Amino acid sequence: MAGTKNNALVAVISGLTQTQAAQMSKEIMKAKAKYAPYGRGTIAAGKTNGVGALIQNGIKRIGG
Repeated sequence: MAGTKNNALVAVISGLTQTQAAQMSKEIMKAKAKYAPYGRGTIAAGKTNGVGALIQNGIKRIGG
């Protein structure tokens, strides 16, 4: 069925300052609210040496 919402997105972006990471998080939350208002999500920001833990544990839940 066309338009079925059964996809997910995961992105890891490195080489950012703390301010840049915060701004990107803010923009991702805005886009999530626009395109998937009832979707569930997790967003996390932190040091690159702990990226695995960030993905696994997430610090800020967004949405449902």
